Formats: sequence, structure tokens, C-alpha cells
Amino acid sequence: MKNIRNIFNILLAFSLLIACEKAEWEPVVKPGDAPSISSPSAGTTIVLEKLGADENTVQFAWTKADFGFPSATTYTLELDLAGNSFASPLILATTNDTTTTITQESLNEKLLAFGLEVLEPTNIELRVLASVSDDVETLSSGSVNLNITLFSSTFPSIYMIGACTGGWDPNKAVEVVSTGDAYQYTTIVEFNTTEGTNFRFFTAPDLGASMGGYDIFTSYPSDLLEPATGDDDPNFNFIGENGWYELFVDQSAGTITMNSVNKPVMYLTGTATHGWDWDEPVTEIFWVGYKIWEGDVEFVQNEAFRLFPQKDWGPDSYGWDVIVNYNTEYIDEMEGHDDPNWQFLKPSGTYHVRLDLRNNSLEITEPGA
Repeated sequence: MKNIRNIFNILLAFSLLIACEKAEWEPVVKPGDAPSISSPSAGTTIVLEKLGADENTVQFAWTKADFGFPSATTYTLELDLAGNSFASPLILATTNDTTTTITQESLNEKLLAFGLEVLEPTNIELRVLASVSDDVETLSSGSVNLNITLFSSTFPSIYMIGACTGGWDPNKAVEVVSTGDAYQYTTIVEFNTTEGTNFRFFTAPDLGASMGGYDIFTSYPSDLLEPATGDDDPNFNFIGENGWYELFVDQSAGTITMNSVNKPVMYLTGTATHGWDWDEPVTEIFWVGYKIWEGDVEFVQNEAFRLFPQKDWGPDSYGWDVIVNYNTEYIDEMEGHDDPNWQFLKPSGTYHVRLDLRNNSLEITEPGA
């Protein structure tokens, strides 16, 4: 019995010795030098721009982390609102390099999704995390404060109201839509001076929402527009030939550019309408707003048609390959046709048609609906 006890004590002492040696030799990794952001520098102001988005970039750079031993380091670039202590950060990039480049357009999209407001200078913070494995403590750079302003692709439209653009009636206001760039707008409008020559711009189809005329747009085609100095308001007079014009308006630069264009037309052609020909009378819907046409059309059930922006088969036509938003209770793809024609499904009769090329939709409704 005594011998067994001695053997047990020897084994216990040996196991304790092995444990102590293992504890003594187990590596202990201590944090090394954390990375440091070198670009952009603290206090930098960044105003993102859409124009030339492929060429416009923002570069982020930082120093290399040193863990005290050779390592393959992963860097994570994080962003958060200033003062949020990175409680819910946005990860901008994960890389093994010490630099990353992001296009301004991509950065704008990421920050919009993150919740930043457009056209509002916002204070943010950046930091870089360096890691090698779960067993080694992650190193974090200090935070860098920046101020950033986002652009918007969804600016609200502005409007033209005046005697020569339809009348001084807000219900006849001409919408001038955003191009997607800050404070830049475009439309196609008919100028007709039969009832008068003056007009100006508004922020809404409301006479109480005046934006202005020659007081804010100081650069304009002098052969087409002139200040209506005899009016109480800063209206323009249209002095060109009556007809259709394409306008480009830059509110921030105070410029108006105008070009004479043909009337924007749209025809429905096919056996569901007047036939596959261009002989008068053709079936036409009419321009009511930028890239929007409407009108009443007489349809023939189960017959085919598609849309043409000229009295000819080319260069352009619009069928189900382009106009992807439509109600299949009224129209659907015409089987057996080589061209992307629709088949009209409802009973023959008159229906109201609205084509909107801004969202590639074709809406057909019962008249008066």
C-alpha cells in the first residue's frame, strides 16, 4: 500500500512539473505598434461630386501595423458619425494593403445607405483596425475627424410658369427635371408667344413658390431671352421663334442654355391601332412632361403594336424589351413575332395611354379612370 502511495505522489509531482513547464513556455503576444491614418488628414473637408465619377476618387492610406513578429495583416477601414465612438460603424474596405481607393460615386452610395443627408456637411470619424488572428489582440488607429458633403441624384424638379410656356396657371406649369447633378435641370418645352412673352422659374407648381428669373440666372442666350424689365417680377421675355426648345438650367452657376429641337412625338403602330404603316391618320400620344406622353387610343383586341418616336421604323422603337413596367392584364408579349411587340388583351375600344420613359413604364387605363 505504501509503495502504491509513493508511485502516486511521483506521478502527481511529474504532472505538475510538466504543467509548470508548459505554462512557462507558452507564448504571450503583446500588442505592437498600431496603424496610423495618413490620408486624408484630420480636418479635411470633402465635397463629393458625381461628374466624372469614374475619375473622381478618394484615397485612404495608413502606416503599417507592427505586431512584433512577421504577419499577414488584415486592415479594416471603418467610418462612423463623429462622437458615436464607432458604436455602429460602416466598413468602407477590408484589405491587406495600407491603401485603398474608392470612387466618389461609390462612396456617396455607401454613405447614403448609411443614413447621411445629401448636401449637408457632416462630421465623421475614420479609423483602421489591424488584425492577424483571433489569438492576437486587434490594433486600432486613432480616429481622424473629417467633414463630408454628399451629392444627390434625386433633386426635386423646378418649374416654368408664364404666358409663353402655357399660361400663368400653376396647373400648366412646365416641369424641369433634375439631371442627377446638383442644381442642374433639363426639359423640352414649347415656347408660344401668342398670349404673351414672359415667364420665370418656380420651386413648385405654385405662384407662391417663385425662384426667380434674370435676377438669379445672369447667363442666358440673349438671342432667345431678355429681361422683362417692365414687369414687377424678374421675368424673362422669350424673343425667339415660336417652337420647341431643349433647356439646360444650372442654378448654382446661374446659367440657362437653350437649343431648338423638333417636337418630341410618339406613335403607336401596329394592327392593334391604325396598322403597320405611316399613312395618315397615325395613332399618336402627346408630350405632357419631360419624357412623358399621354393620349386616348383606339385598340383592337388580340392584335399587336409597339411605340415609335418618329414616323419611320428607325432609328428607335420601344417594345417590351425596353418598356419593362406594364400591366399584363392589358398587354403582354406578342407570341410568334420577331420584334418586341405587345398584344392588346382587353376588348376592343378606346383606352387612355401614358408612356413614361423616365421609369420605362406604359400605363393603359379605362377612359376616365
